[in-house]
Amino acid sequence: MAGRGVVVGLGLALVAATAAFGAVLGATLPGRTGLEEITVLTLAVPVSPVTLAIYGAVAVGGLLIAIGAVVRVLSRFDEDAVES
Repeated sequence: MAGRGVVVGLGLALVAATAAFGAVLGATLPGRTGLEEITVLTLAVPVSPVTLAIYGAVAVGGLLIAIGAVVRVLSRFDEDAVES
């Protein structure tokens, strides 16, 4: 594995870790704080392991995709880049 493969692998690992952390939060938060739902923008979302895992994975995945797109666009302007 080299280059893009490593970056993609690390990104997927980060998304999986975020989903796992969200699931742990979703399992423990209602019992410790009594929180039953959160509001994201105007949407009320119940607090559960599945919903917080999905929320975390989508949020971090979207952020990583946006950063990757910016890097890809900016790399087109690099005159010293090595073509692959």
